Amino acid sequence: MHITLGIDDHETQCRSWRAGEGIYAIRCPGYLPGPGRLPGWGYVLSYLVTGSERALLIDTGFGISDLAAYVRTLTDLPLTVVNTHIHPDHSGGNGQFDEVWVGEHETADTQGVLFYQIPGQRDACAAVKAGGGYRFRFLRDAETLDLGGRRLRVVEIPGHTAGSIALFDERTRLLLCGDAILKRVFYGAGVPLSVYRAALERTKRLPLRDILSAHWPEPLGADFIDKMLRLIDAFDPAQAERAAWGASGMAERDMRMFCFGRDFDDPDFVALSFFMDQLDQIMR
Repeated sequence: MHITLGIDDHETQCRSWRAGEGIYAIRCPGYLPGPGRLPGWGYVLSYLVTGSERALLIDTGFGISDLAAYVRTLTDLPLTVVNTHIHPDHSGGNGQFDEVWVGEHETADTQGVLFYQIPGQRDACAAVKAGGGYRFRFLRDAETLDLGGRRLRVVEIPGHTAGSIALFDERTRLLLCGDAILKRVFYGAGVPLSVYRAALERTKRLPLRDILSAHWPEPLGADFIDKMLRLIDAFDPAQAERAAWGASGMAERDMRMFCFGRDFDDPDFVALSFFMDQLDQIMR
């Protein structure tokens, strides 16, 4: 696959490819994930997993495209929808669905959150605007979702957000992790790094074959967790570079990035971005 960094081509339609047995990666229109000098890959991925009785949609993108209609071109199975976390690039299309499952520590409110528009950027599609009124239901760590001949296990990985989850597919041994494990994790929850590290160690004990993330089109490899662990063990805020980000509500905060490697497309590149006003919490 050809990967172009730092490009947002203003697409409004989804595209997809097979990412594993009965798994589709759906490239949803989006914006550059930022921050700083390394803009990354300018899309967000949702994943559709099919069993014999049900299908599972993991994350709903920004809501720029009619994801619900696109999913129906791939499967006609009854659909369960899960958010790995509720940032707007992962839950922006939630309003097209009646019910969305989320990790129990992500939000305490069953009322759904609607992101109809991000100021200064592209608006949500008409089908998303016409939706709404959905409700959250909650998933516990180690709980399983049975799609019929296929089970996915909930894996709680706090760090990116307080209640971020991944889904481990027992059939393919693939971990579908949202933003919990990425080439660059935006560490925005303010939880201690020791908590995130412990969650990664637990995740590492799964019989992983590969990791599928939300902001990179290729598998990261099961050994990527070891790269994250080495980065955490070497974490030194004094060696972090500034990573200014112009996103609404964040531009005025001092964001830094601690990384191994200089170029985002380097296979060994791994990074944590964090806010300096959360440093005391992170270092607890």
